[in-house]
Amino acid sequence: MRNKRLILFCLIVALSLAIAATVLLVILSRSGWSGSGPATNDVYYYQDEAPPADPLIVGTWQNTRNPGWYKVYYDDYDGDGYYWGKEWDEAEDVFEEDLSYHGNGWFRWRKEGKNLKELHHMDVNQAVIPKLWRLQTKPDSLLLYSTENKKHCDRFGRVAEEE
Repeated sequence: MRNKRLILFCLIVALSLAIAATVLLVILSRSGWSGSGPATNDVYYYQDEAPPADPLIVGTWQNTRNPGWYKVYYDDYDGDGYYWGKEWDEAEDVFEEDLSYHGNGWFRWRKEGKNLKELHHMDVNQAVIPKLWRLQTKPDSLLLYSTENKKHCDRFGRVAEEE
């Protein structure tokens, strides 16, 4: 009698495990799991969805009239249609190392047709200050015309990248 109970108990446990495994496999197959995952030594390539930044804008620029004023346009995409950049003016005793990351001196930029839009950030609060420029680029010069004062133009020359 005791052996019959033990055998019956083992059969019930085995049947319960088989049903649970079947239910789990059905659920996983409906969720798209195939059972064969990537191997440890497989090679995968990250596909970046960021659109490329304009190579004529990206780089370090120095103002021709005020050699202490620098603008740097990065191809660092923020995921919101803009790229990061920063600027400082050494004539005003502000140097690149004085800038806090994505605070004062930092801006987000994007090219909109023939215009360049910059959204300048501040350390104090979340406010941004928009600036819109009419843009003219050449491989070694960047001309930013004010959209408010048509006669005003800031001219920048490309700074050679250090190797």
